[in-house]
Amino acid sequence: MYQLIISEKPAAAAKIAAALGKPTRKVVGKTSYYEVNSKGNKVVVVPAVGHLFSLAAKEKTWKYPIFDIEWKPTYEISKQSAFAKPYFENIKKLAKTADDFVVATDYDIEGEVIGLNILRFICKQKDAKRMKFSTLTPYDLKTAYENMRKTIDWGQAEAGETRHYLDFYWGINLSKAITDALYLTIHRFQPLSIGRVQGPALAILNERELEIAKFISKPYWQIFILLDLFGKQFQAVHKKDKFWKEDEAKEIFEKIKNKPAKVSNIQKSKQLVHVPFPFDLTTLQMEAYRCFKIPPKTTLQIAQELYTSAYISYPRTSSQKLPPTINYRKILTSLANQSVYKPLVAKVITKKPLTPKQGNKTDPAHPAIYPTGQAPKALDGRARAIYDLIVKRFISVFGEPGQREFTAITFEVAKEPFILKGSRTTKPGWQELYQPYIKKEEKEIPLLKENQTFEQTSKKQKKKTEPPKRYSPATIIKELEKQNLGTKATRAAIIDTLFQRGYLRDTAIQVTKFGQEIVKTFEEYAPEILSKKLTRKFEQEMEQIREKKLKKEKVLEEAKQIVTKLSKEISDNKAAIGKSLATALYETQKKESVLMECPVCKKGELKIIVSKKTRKRFLACSAYPDCRTTWPLPQQGAIKILKTKCKECNTPKIAIYKRRRKPWTFCPNPNCPSKKQ
Repeated sequence: MYQLIISEKPAAAAKIAAALGKPTRKVVGKTSYYEVNSKGNKVVVVPAVGHLFSLAAKEKTWKYPIFDIEWKPTYEISKQSAFAKPYFENIKKLAKTADDFVVATDYDIEGEVIGLNILRFICKQKDAKRMKFSTLTPYDLKTAYENMRKTIDWGQAEAGETRHYLDFYWGINLSKAITDALYLTIHRFQPLSIGRVQGPALAILNERELEIAKFISKPYWQIFILLDLFGKQFQAVHKKDKFWKEDEAKEIFEKIKNKPAKVSNIQKSKQLVHVPFPFDLTTLQMEAYRCFKIPPKTTLQIAQELYTSAYISYPRTSSQKLPPTINYRKILTSLANQSVYKPLVAKVITKKPLTPKQGNKTDPAHPAIYPTGQAPKALDGRARAIYDLIVKRFISVFGEPGQREFTAITFEVAKEPFILKGSRTTKPGWQELYQPYIKKEEKEIPLLKENQTFEQTSKKQKKKTEPPKRYSPATIIKELEKQNLGTKATRAAIIDTLFQRGYLRDTAIQVTKFGQEIVKTFEEYAPEILSKKLTRKFEQEMEQIREKKLKKEKVLEEAKQIVTKLSKEISDNKAAIGKSLATALYETQKKESVLMECPVCKKGELKIIVSKKTRKRFLACSAYPDCRTTWPLPQQGAIKILKTKCKECNTPKIAIYKRRRKPWTFCPNPNCPSKKQ
C-alpha cells in the first residue's frame, strides 16, 4: 500500500519524485512512473499527458443541438490521441493498490479538471489531497508536498468543468449547424467553426475592418523649417501642425520663405520613467511580439517548456504581483551565477529593503512570472530570447525610476511659430537593466539662447489622414483581455483557430471576405453568437462558480436554452446561410488559390483548379492551353496555401485540414529535391 501522486506530464513527475527523495524509475511499455521513499513511506509518482478525457456525445447523431454528453477517454474519441492510452492504463493499474491519493497537476482550472477526471474515472475516488506550487524547483515541490491541502480545489474544478461544457455546447453545436448549412450548398465538407469566444473575437476584428473600409482619407498640409544648428540638421514644425486648407498653408509658406528663424522661447521639463510591473502572461506575449515578433501562441508554448524545465514560474497567470515568499534575494543571487546577469544583479542586490514594483492585477492561483534562478543547460534561439526577456524584466522591477528631459524650442519666422522638440535620458535607472528591450529616442538639441538667429530652409508637404491601425496578434490578445473574453491560456489559440479556418490573414490582421460574411450572416440570422456581452456574462459566472457563489447547474441550463435558440435560428435559415457563405467562400478561395508564378512558362500562375468533369482538384498553370504544367493535390480535406516555403525548393507549402485531425503540411512540388531523396 502506498501514496499515489498524479502529475500532469512526465517531466513534472520526474521533478516531483526527485524533490521527495531518491527516485527509482519504473518503465512500463511506452510510459513510466517513479517510486520514492519519503520519510519511511512509499510514494509513487505517475504522470498523465495533459487531458486524458474529453467531452463527447453519448450517442452518435447528426441532429443538433447535442446536450447529452459525457467524459470519455481521449484515445477512444480520436486516433490522434492513441498516445494517451498507455498513460491511462498505467495510472489505472497503480491506482488499484494505492490507499492515499494526491493531485499534483498544474494549479489552475484546466489542471484541476485533469486531476478530477483521473480521480473519479480511473482511480474511482471522490476526492484527494492537493499539492499547490508555482515552480517545479525542488524547494517549491517539497514545500508543496509538506503543506498539501486536504482536498482538491473544488471551486476551480467546478469552474473548469463548466467551461468545458459551455465550449462544447457552443463549439460542437453551432459549428455543426453552419458547416451543415454550407454543405447543403457546396456538397462537400468545408471545416467551419464558431465558438463562444470565437464569435465575439471575430466581431471585434471585423469592427476594425469596417472602420478601415468606411474611413475617408482627408488631405492636410504641414510646414517645416530645416535648421543647421552647429553642424547638425534639425526639423521644426509649425505650431498649428496640420493645415486643412491648402490656401492657408501656401500663404504662410510664402510668408516664411527664406526668412531667418529666431529663438523666441525655450522650455525644459523632466519626467520620471516608471519602473515596469512584473510579467503576467498577456504582457509577456505582447513584449515577446514587440521585441522578437514571436506570435502569442508560440510565446505561451515556449514559456510552458521553460516552466516544465524549472527555469521559470507557471506562465498561465494574470498576476502582476511577486510575493515575498518566493525569496527575491535568493533568486537574484542564483541569477548572478550566470555571468551575463551578474553585473545587472549587482546593481539591485544591495538594496534594503529589496522591494519589487507591483501591478494591480492579481491571480488567485499564481504570482507573476519570474525566473527560478536555475541556470538553463541549453536553449534554442527563441527559448533563449524569451528566458532572457523574463530574467531582465524580473531584475528591472527592483530598479530605480529613470528620468527623461524634454526640450521644446520655439522659433519665430516672420512672426510664425515653429516648434523643435528634443528628448534625452538624464537618468537611466531601471532601463539599463532591461536592455536591449527598451529603446527611447535620444534627440539632444544643442544649447541655444533666446534671440539667437539661424538661417532656415522652408518646406511644405501634403499628407493625408491614415485609417485606424489593424490589430496585431499581440494587440488583439490585449483587447480580448480588456473586454474579459476568453482566458489568459486560451486567447492566443482562439485567434489561431480563426486563422486556420480562413477567417483571418496576415500579421496586420485582416478579416477575409469569408470571415466578413460569417459575421454578416450571424448578425442577420443569429446575432447572439457574436455577443460580447453574453460571452462576458458567462465569464463572470464561471468566476462566481470558482468562488463558490454560484452553482454550475444553473449556468449550464441557461446555456442550453441559448444554444437551442441559436441552433434553431440557423436551422430555420439554413438555405440562405449556406448560399451566403458559399458565395463568400468561393470569392475568398479564388483569391487565395494562387500558389506561385508558373516555374515552367514564367507567364502564368499555378493555381488550384477543380475539374468540372471529374470534380478532382489539382494545381495548373493559368496560361493553359499554352502551358500545360500541372501538379497533383490530395482529393480530400480543406486546402490552405501557407506563407511558409519549402527549404529545399522555395515552393509555398500547403496544409490539408480534415475533420478531427491535425493539419498535414507538405511541399506540392513533385520535382522537389526532398521527394527525390
